[in-house]
Amino acid sequence: MKTKMSKGMLMTALICGTIVPALFGGASAYAAEKDEVDEALSSFELNPMVITATRTEKRDVDVPASTEVLTHQQIVNSGATNAFDALRAVNGIDVNNYFPGGAPMTTMTSDINIRGFGKGTLIMVNGNPINLNNKFVFDAIPTESIERIEIIKGGGSIQYGSEAMGGVVNIITKKKGSNYVTVGAGNYGQRKASVGVGNDKFHVNYDFKRWGRIEDLSISARPVVEHKVNKKSGNHSGTYDYNLIKNDKRSLDVGYNITDKLTIGYNHFESYVDYRSDWADKQDMRNLRNTYTKEDLIQLNYTDDYFKGHIWYNQNNISYGGYDNYKTSSVVLGPVGRTQKKAKEFGIDLQKDFKFGEKSLLTVGTDYRHQKYDDVLAKGEAGEGEKSRNIYSAFVQLDQKFSKKDSIILGGRGTWTGGAFNGQNYHNFSGSFQYLHKFDENKSLFAKAAQSFIMPSFGEMYPVGLLGGSPNPDLKPAKGTHYELGYKAVNGKYTWKATLFHMKVKDNISADTVKGVDGTVIDYKYTNEDFKNTGFEMGVEAKASKHLDWNLAFTIHNPQYKKESPDNKKIGWQKKFGRYQITGGIHYHIGKFRTSFTGSYVGGRWMSPSTSDSYRTKPYFLTSLTAGYAPTKNHEINLIIDNVLDRRDNISNTMSSNGAYFTTGTNFLLSYTYKF
Repeated sequence: MKTKMSKGMLMTALICGTIVPALFGGASAYAAEKDEVDEALSSFELNPMVITATRTEKRDVDVPASTEVLTHQQIVNSGATNAFDALRAVNGIDVNNYFPGGAPMTTMTSDINIRGFGKGTLIMVNGNPINLNNKFVFDAIPTESIERIEIIKGGGSIQYGSEAMGGVVNIITKKKGSNYVTVGAGNYGQRKASVGVGNDKFHVNYDFKRWGRIEDLSISARPVVEHKVNKKSGNHSGTYDYNLIKNDKRSLDVGYNITDKLTIGYNHFESYVDYRSDWADKQDMRNLRNTYTKEDLIQLNYTDDYFKGHIWYNQNNISYGGYDNYKTSSVVLGPVGRTQKKAKEFGIDLQKDFKFGEKSLLTVGTDYRHQKYDDVLAKGEAGEGEKSRNIYSAFVQLDQKFSKKDSIILGGRGTWTGGAFNGQNYHNFSGSFQYLHKFDENKSLFAKAAQSFIMPSFGEMYPVGLLGGSPNPDLKPAKGTHYELGYKAVNGKYTWKATLFHMKVKDNISADTVKGVDGTVIDYKYTNEDFKNTGFEMGVEAKASKHLDWNLAFTIHNPQYKKESPDNKKIGWQKKFGRYQITGGIHYHIGKFRTSFTGSYVGGRWMSPSTSDSYRTKPYFLTSLTAGYAPTKNHEINLIIDNVLDRRDNISNTMSSNGAYFTTGTNFLLSYTYKF
């Protein structure tokens, strides 16, 4: 059945990629199509404007940092249905996934790892941070709401403070509304429904996406170990797997443009996951769980030529619970209680630019954040209680031109906390230096040296949950240094980028296991460990013709972390993530038809479990094929085929004992959109 489904999917792809153009894409049929239609369907902007990297608007070739910009059309062509999926095929990004589309399991949200560094990516929506307690919920942000995504690799703490050690992802949503209705369906119980209404001043978008039942999405160990019960301790052991029962995602996006400079918006994202675990040898139920994540963001944004301001209120709620069933001969369910973790943040970010002549631009700013964290229940017991702290920071940045060809950017940020729970306050100062040399208007060489940091979160210092967790209030902030040497060029129809980079992090915050006297894992806690990585990345984007775009990129690097023994003695550097990555895509569009194929291959992979040393694992290859046909301006049909090669790849990076979280088999989503 699996083989038939796979062949069916591939046949659909061939039909969409060859027969449809033949039927609808003849030269005579589209000879009168306007050039702007083809341009609108083009994936890439060869030299886009970038704001996130320096907090000021610059052409990409003028930015002394490693950057990527995903346009809305590029995201659509990649087959992504949400913001998390859109990042899977970006060069230098490695994903850590549990369920399809980035859905979470308990409090384990899917991760975006930039250049092999986990837990250090700052996610923003329109310049407003959504990281709370070092976690983010953005797999429910639908593609329909996204205008573009700006990605900054390497430390971004000077511009945006803590949590931007690995890089920054800024999801910029559409300001203007459009009127549409979309319905879709696919295999594995997929369902989709979206509606949008609005105009140039106001918009409301609602999106619903469902995944149905998917079997054997993970396995805890290979080869399979028989399920056993220790009669003395009552502990259970053996190999188990996870099966998705249902995942529903909902998103609401409301925005109003008060003026051309002042906007207000509200975003609501939620994901509900039902799943079960079975003992792999007998398929008896191990447990039945559900995870509910919800995030709300209210934002007020002001932008003019020399002043920018953001005010936001952000809250997320991650809760999970369910039932245990350790009986091998009957289905007897026992409730295990519910864990609920709430995080809130109110923030203000202000920035003022001062221009001195044509060569000097001084940017100064400040921000304030008030954070709250509360864990409610774990196994029916009270949590640690509410904790809060205030975070203050001030930053300055000087952009100085010495000539038409040479310029530097000097930056610094001071950050300190106050009123923190139990007096656990921190302070930090980080600086940066960036140099840009312009060979001509469209070619540049840049060098960058920057510091970064991450403050411990309350959830890391005081973990709770179904697995418990040992508190470690003495966690140190992680501090990093980053170096880059890069080249950018826009040459006719091509954009070339190449970057040599090195990063080193001291006291990176990571989960570690606590073992009993018999060597078995009895708990976990967060500790500090060091990290380093050196690598090279290169990519090209091309508008080969009026109808054909393509891109190709690769990264070679060596991410490592310094593992500690139980008695806190260093035992050496361990490898993690992949050693190399190749990403690429090809996009063809003519008149009313478009089709794309994208892929991301990560090889030389190493699993880095907290319970043992790193070990090798197989590569993963993520692929997607899309096709779209718009017979009129009001009607559009779209097809997304994911995992075209029907690979069963392990997309986890931290499982022990050869365990794995697997990609979903070849799956498709066929949708129809009516625009009015």
